[in-house]
Amino acid sequence: MKKIFVTLLLIIVTLKTEAQSSVFNVVDSLLLKGNYPKALFILENEELKTLEAFDKIASIYHTIGNFNKAIDYYKKALEVDDNEDINVKLGNAYNAAGLSSKAILIYEEIIEKDTSNLLVANSLGKLYLAKNNHENAEQLFRFLKKKDTLNPNYPYQLAVAFSKQNKLFKMGQSYLDAYNLDTLHIKSIYELANFFDELRMRDSTMLFIDKGLKIDSTNINFIQLKANELYFTKDFKQAIKYLTKLYSLNFISVNTYEMFGMCYYNLKDFNRAEANFKDALKLERDNPKILYRLGTLYYELKDYKLAKLYLMQSVMYGKGDLDKQYFLSGVIEKEEKNLKVALNFFNDSFKNNFNNYKALYELATTSDSYFKDKKIALKHYQKYLERFESKDLAMTVYAINRIKEIKKQFFIEGEIVD
Repeated sequence: MKKIFVTLLLIIVTLKTEAQSSVFNVVDSLLLKGNYPKALFILENEELKTLEAFDKIASIYHTIGNFNKAIDYYKKALEVDDNEDINVKLGNAYNAAGLSSKAILIYEEIIEKDTSNLLVANSLGKLYLAKNNHENAEQLFRFLKKKDTLNPNYPYQLAVAFSKQNKLFKMGQSYLDAYNLDTLHIKSIYELANFFDELRMRDSTMLFIDKGLKIDSTNINFIQLKANELYFTKDFKQAIKYLTKLYSLNFISVNTYEMFGMCYYNLKDFNRAEANFKDALKLERDNPKILYRLGTLYYELKDYKLAKLYLMQSVMYGKGDLDKQYFLSGVIEKEEKNLKVALNFFNDSFKNNFNNYKALYELATTSDSYFKDKKIALKHYQKYLERFESKDLAMTVYAINRIKEIKKQFFIEGEIVD
């Protein structure tokens, strides 16, 4: 009797397995054709209560981006059999659904039981970084780096953890470790270019920029870096060449147009500079920096009316330090002999930035020209020398001489001033 029961049980299990296998074959053929709705309809209506069936349904939902449904079915699979593979998939589904805290809990539990699962450890490390848990991320990627010494991804992620903790040199070394493992590791090459740029090591910066461009000549990040480096080394013609590449790749931004404009401005091609600044304004009408650039351009062209208009708009839309706008406005008013107005602008410029020595110098010289009472100018000249004596030789010499002349005149008139 017992043998008969076992035999019947085996037959039932075999039939169920064959039935499930048959259903899976049909489902797989539908999935190959991209017919996800019909595949799901068949699986859910067959009412198969096996781990494999729940896993299959969950995987389909995950693939089509219905992560909450995927989570539900992975949970049902775990009720059948609490195994690691399904837990990993559940963690991935939580992560994909944006429920990173729940994903972390699952990943941590898996790693606690099985430290050999490096894929889960890697996913957990990335989530720690995303959650600003930088110290845990650092420990995890150090562990992964020891476990797999040939994988450049781990020193790269470790470098990211270092950067989040402002460990600049450890970060740079870790990016270099990743690069040494894989000289084609484009992310590390890009970060190394930025790292050396921050250290003002131009040769090393350009070395890694060029390496990146050699690997991918159309990489927008490296083209931008190249254009920036060329611009700041005043190689404006070459900078334009790389900015043109960005334009040809349909990468258009306010900053790109601004740099285009500044390159042409420095090359004295004012028509092209004007065109690019105006293109930038089409993207961002109230950008105070671009408005200031146009004000400066029109000042160079001696079109003071337009210069003042754009400078006024720059101040209107600007935030923070506006000393440059006020200063240039003062210079224009001074050249137009509106000394009282110019004084107000120079005063506003210096108030906005107490390190703007040119504004204080102009405040002194304009006060000297406008006020009969030379004590006002004397005060500004003295303040200039106290703060900025070493800034500009010509300005300093002039200030010293005027202080002497003003004091001498007061002495002649019978008054001694400090």
